[in-house]
Amino acid sequence: MARSRRGGCLVLVLILVVILCGVGFAVDRAVASAADERLNAAVAQNLRDNGTPAQSTEVETIGFPFLTQLLSGDFDGADVRLDSVKTSEGTVDRVDLKLRDVSIPQDVLRGGQLHDVTAKSITGTGHVSVAEIARRLGVQGLKLESAGPALRATLPVDVPVVGSIEVRADITPKLEGNTLTFDVGTVSAAGITVPAAVVDEITDQFARPVALPLPFEVKLDKVSASKGSLQVTGSATNVPLVQ
Repeated sequence: MARSRRGGCLVLVLILVVILCGVGFAVDRAVASAADERLNAAVAQNLRDNGTPAQSTEVETIGFPFLTQLLSGDFDGADVRLDSVKTSEGTVDRVDLKLRDVSIPQDVLRGGQLHDVTAKSITGTGHVSVAEIARRLGVQGLKLESAGPALRATLPVDVPVVGSIEVRADITPKLEGNTLTFDVGTVSAAGITVPAAVVDEITDQFARPVALPLPFEVKLDKVSASKGSLQVTGSATNVPLVQ
């Protein structure tokens, strides 16, 4: 009988531990959800204040246990997704951000007015459609499509004697600061040899700088092409989300 009682007590203790852990996790996630909401508000306000509003923002804070982060106001960070971000140069389809070492004042967490929300570091990736890049280049009749790590451009050009023809050019994106240019590779057209003067003209057209600003003053350091868009990545440090 004594062993039976001890066994029953052990089971009861285990059940209580499981219940308490479940309650603790639920409370922790509820606190995290509240912080998500305040940080989302800070991100959205920053975008509006800096003229780069997004159609939608999603914020998910990271780290566990979250309750201890809440008490200090210092958080491991958050992952942010922005859709359809409007900038002075045009639309960025999507921006994915990783905010790290985020600080939120206690009164802000309690629902007060937003102020002094900061992130020690941000890494970001912007996705810009090739159609948007073609629009920004301003080359009449230009169409772009993905071609491995590069892009394939199709555009009409005037060739002496022959007239207007459609040519194709393989172009490779490169960054100079937060602006984009292209190196032109092979230029071809069906049935004729493209004159050097036409190749030079095309090369000049794709050398025009295309500004690619991302929110939060992210400084770009990498560009790649994939699946109908260009991806640009970069980082920023000591970023005031809301001052």
